[in-house]
Amino acid sequence: MREQAFLFWVGSRICKPLYHPIYLYDFFPYNAFMLDAKKILVVDDESSLVQLCQIVLENAGFEVRGAYSGKQALNLLKDEMPDLILLDVMMPGMNGIELCREIRNKQKGKRVHIVMYTADSSDSTRKCSLEAGANDLITKETPIYDLPVKLNGLLVSEPRG
Repeated sequence: MREQAFLFWVGSRICKPLYHPIYLYDFFPYNAFMLDAKKILVVDDESSLVQLCQIVLENAGFEVRGAYSGKQALNLLKDEMPDLILLDVMMPGMNGIELCREIRNKQKGKRVHIVMYTADSSDSTRKCSLEAGANDLITKETPIYDLPVKLNGLLVSEPRG
């Protein structure tokens, strides 16, 4: 197989090299066992990060939608509730913690996993996120190609809320 490595810019930093999306399925052998694609909503004000998450997660077998603000995310959630929401904590306007509280307050029927995805790994951010109703917090220092495995692990557990 011919390997094509690319560097992805995310904000002001370069992520580790990833292989071209066509070949990403080689890294995620479990995607063949997913009977129904789990739906994930990625919410971040950095469009490059949303697009990168979409590429990696879709190649792992997930159905992914992206939103670039809290308001846009709430509009998307009116149409359909995903199985998991990946939220950036620090966004202009409505931040991720406020959005998490809003989702938990408006949530009807279906319980959804909410994971905070942030560059801030402080204990206060973790505490505020969990108090707002998040299931977990993943730092952006986590390699992007580990994201599908971590999210899949959360999806097999029972969501709170």
